[in-house]
Amino acid sequence: MRLLLALVALVAACAQTNDPAAPENASLLERIKQRAIDDLATAPNYVCVDSIERSLSIPGERQFRRLDRVHLELAHIEGADRFSWLGNSTFQSRTPTQMTGYGASFGGDFADNRTLIFKNNQTKIFYAARTMLDGRPALRYEFDAPRGALRVANGDQSGLAAARGAFWIDPETLDLLQIDLESYAIPSNLAVQSISDTTTYWRVLIGKRIALLAHSSEFRLAYSDGTGRRNTSVFSNCREYSAESTLTFGSTHAHDLPPSSATENSHVPPGLELQLALDKTLDATEAAVGDPIRAHVLNAAGNIPRGARVYGRVSRIINFDDQIPLPRPERPPPTPQDTIRSLHAGEVLIQIEFQQIEYRHARAPFVARLIDLESLPGKPDPAIHSFGYLDNDMVVKSDPPGTASVYVPKENPVLERDVVMQWVTASERGSQ
Repeated sequence: MRLLLALVALVAACAQTNDPAAPENASLLERIKQRAIDDLATAPNYVCVDSIERSLSIPGERQFRRLDRVHLELAHIEGADRFSWLGNSTFQSRTPTQMTGYGASFGGDFADNRTLIFKNNQTKIFYAARTMLDGRPALRYEFDAPRGALRVANGDQSGLAAARGAFWIDPETLDLLQIDLESYAIPSNLAVQSISDTTTYWRVLIGKRIALLAHSSEFRLAYSDGTGRRNTSVFSNCREYSAESTLTFGSTHAHDLPPSSATENSHVPPGLELQLALDKTLDATEAAVGDPIRAHVLNAAGNIPRGARVYGRVSRIINFDDQIPLPRPERPPPTPQDTIRSLHAGEVLIQIEFQQIEYRHARAPFVARLIDLESLPGKPDPAIHSFGYLDNDMVVKSDPPGTASVYVPKENPVLERDVVMQWVTASERGSQ
């Protein structure tokens, strides 16, 4: 009996020694927290490409529908995240939703979640188990942050919520591997049912230092009416932030192009008729919001020579068969929603926006309105159903200056390089 008790005591002692939750290993959690804090404190300023696939769900359906893809650059500068379009050196303190003008986003994919867990003294952390994560050993911890840890916004309404979840640690290196976070106690006036975010981490060489950065994330948002959003991000091409880049906190245009040292302050003379054609065919199944595009001028007009380059970006791609139906109001609108949606059933909206025109070794803002689309001489007529921007459930007569919204069949959702776009330059952006 004594031998049995001794063996039991020995096994128990060994279990306590190997158990991260044991009193003698309580310092392990402090080491994990300190390592995470050090990773945050020593992280260099860096830039990564953020490729986001945005999806939506409809009540009664078991899977998400893809809304679009967005390509951005994310800069982590002095502990804060800023965003920019690809190739644009101006980073703004705006979320991807604010940049694109629609959809949903979450600002915690990079550093905020780590700050909430490891630098918030109010957050409680509990050891859960030794487990496996993606085929590798890991220590799983759970956490609970009190109300006020997260700020939730929906439209012009905002409020404070609590957060809880789990994180996984490499038992050998004590590196953070993954964070799962969900919010709760969300204010009812926000009409948000749930928010969750999963972020994975890896070590990346940034300049001359190896930093722990986010590798991927999945953000989910469920509204009280049953509709939902999902953003899946992959971060790549991470590099050291260059001092030549510009950090902007003001309200700059959503689709500004990279500034050029030769950019002129004056506008192109108004009233010029320009014919533009894309340098490359734009395929909606491959393109993403934020992708840069380029076109060339087919005819000389005024002081704009033939061959002048025009630069812009993809600003919106929408498959109208994959949109969430709006909830039925108590009183029907003047024009039924089904009628509006049927105008573009089976179509894909490709919206592009030109920002600058380059000619005579200088660049100037491109301020013009699209007035017509046609095919190049000798080419078949393009498969374009119509053009004009769908806004607030109504089709307006023309797009904003520099913008072209083209509706193409979903069977072949492309804007061919053979399409001639007829533009007329305007006196200033925003003119009617």
